[in-house]
Amino acid sequence: MSVFVSVEDPEGEPLAGVFELERLFGRFASVPGYCLRFVGEGDDASFNAVQTPLLLAELESIDATAFGAAERAELVRLVALCRKYAGKERTHIRFYGEASSSE
Repeated sequence: MSVFVSVEDPEGEPLAGVFELERLFGRFASVPGYCLRFVGEGDDASFNAVQTPLLLAELESIDATAFGAAERAELVRLVALCRKYAGKERTHIRFYGEASSSE
């Protein structure tokens, strides 16, 4: 299972390339704050220009010293993306969960 990250305008048009988080999102539940607790493989989450600075602050607060190389690389990539787009008007950072189908 994965979570896909996208930067989009309010109409859903992409502003940056989509990329996949394969490992890092499993650490989000233990991060104190408002935003990251909503990111997971079961649902989608979207953060607007007012919320993205909070999202960035939560990501920057993560202590990655116990992470493996793959998790650290995903965190570095996600933080860089959020630094670039956090607070920008008409910009949403979206996380798309890859929920399993039970049908």
